[in-house]
Amino acid sequence: MQVNLFKDRIQIQQKTVTQTATGQTVIWKPIQTKYGRKIPLDTKTRIQYQQLKSEVSHKMIFKDGVTLDLGTYRFYHGGNTYEPIDPPVSLANNTVILVKES
Repeated sequence: MQVNLFKDRIQIQQKTVTQTATGQTVIWKPIQTKYGRKIPLDTKTRIQYQQLKSEVSHKMIFKDGVTLDLGTYRFYHGGNTYEPIDPPVSLANNTVILVKES
C-alpha cells in the first residue's frame, strides 16, 4: 500500500534575510509540513553524483507536488536539515528532490 511509504513528516522551511545594524541575519521559518519519505543514497550513487555536480546524501520523495527555489528553501526532519541541490523532478506521480545534509 503506497500510503505507508509516505509516513515521515518533513518540514519545509523558507529563508528570510533581514538587515540589522550589525549586518544581515538569516532566519529559517517553517512554512509547511508534508508527508514524504527520506531515503539515504548508497555510496556508489553518492560517488557518481559527486563526479557530476556536488555532494548528495539523500533523496526526498513526496506524493504531491512540491515547488521551491534552490537556496531559499530547506527541509527539516529528525533533528537534521537538508538542502536541495537540484530542482524537484516529477516521477510516477511523485516529486523527488535530491538533497545534502547540512
